[in-house]
Amino acid sequence: MRLPIFMWGRLAGLVGLLWIGSGLLAGCGGAGGTGWEFLGSPYTYVAPTGGQTGPGSTSQTTGGTLGQSDRTPVNPCQEAQARKFVTLSMRNQTPDFVHYFFVAIAFVDVDQSVEGAVIPFFGDTQFPDGAVCAQDVATYRQFGYSEVASGTTTTFGDYCVRGPALIYFHRNGQFRRAAGTANTSLGSAIAPAQGSSPTYDNFFASAGVQVPVPDLIVFHNPGTGEGAALKISRQSTDPCNTVAPAGAPVCQRDAFYYVDDRGIMAGTTALGVGAGRRVPSEIQGTGCECTGLTRAFQTLAPSRVTVRGAQCNEFLRGGRIEFVFLRQDENPPVPQLLWKVTDSTGATVHEFDPRVTLP
Repeated sequence: MRLPIFMWGRLAGLVGLLWIGSGLLAGCGGAGGTGWEFLGSPYTYVAPTGGQTGPGSTSQTTGGTLGQSDRTPVNPCQEAQARKFVTLSMRNQTPDFVHYFFVAIAFVDVDQSVEGAVIPFFGDTQFPDGAVCAQDVATYRQFGYSEVASGTTTTFGDYCVRGPALIYFHRNGQFRRAAGTANTSLGSAIAPAQGSSPTYDNFFASAGVQVPVPDLIVFHNPGTGEGAALKISRQSTDPCNTVAPAGAPVCQRDAFYYVDDRGIMAGTTALGVGAGRRVPSEIQGTGCECTGLTRAFQTLAPSRVTVRGAQCNEFLRGGRIEFVFLRQDENPPVPQLLWKVTDSTGATVHEFDPRVTLP
């Protein structure tokens, strides 16, 4: 099925209008969440089925329900400069190297009066189109985002991104930035913890890095470059043109790995005790883990949302996200990539999963 509507950006704006509690989610696509993924055109909502969602939402502190915060859109060009960024840090609490695949996707705001900004099958409601002011695109490019032109699409692994959009793929998924074995040369990888003391990423260090704010954060191995040898999940061959590709369910696609100092997967290739691979259902704050939706990413909340109104998969403009990688198999399972989210004042939006005690 082809969808004629060509652009809208923020999942948060849509989630604010859906009756999540009822499980009545509009959409079309492959059965059981195996359908294609358009990021930037209308999202395909598929009710979750057995085996595709992660642990329950007890790991989240949402601070409210839909309607408790103002979710109306704000022109991103009117945002204060500090609110055009989010600060990220990552640390490894495991005895292994972690090879992760961090992707940030941002959509450029467009004039909502133009043809295509109306979503007719949602009651002719207009939605905000993106977090990025067109005047700030250069800032995103300077940081390392690449552009997807308006009206075009690009494939990123199992996803199809429709422009105008920007994609940041940290270090292109490279385990190391250069030849050698020293931990200082690591790229999209973090050295092992030292006993109970965590090791921070060489780029997303303890102080954090200000990233031009994306609409979506995805941990996803696109199956290219150094990630090709590690990827286990079946990949969609052409997500921009195929209605129902044969790829793995979105919540079970490769996100990060435990590896040795050569970048070779440690442990077994199956999920469970000793697993070398982790997937979105094991990442705190994804739609897979906390909302019951087959949505493998974390999303930017609408601008007026505060701590009290943020949903369990949302982060806030001008705030901070602390990511922590674990290797802690328990039954029932707990997320193996935690996040703590604060707003621009330092107030806690989401705390680390309360079932996990960090050193």
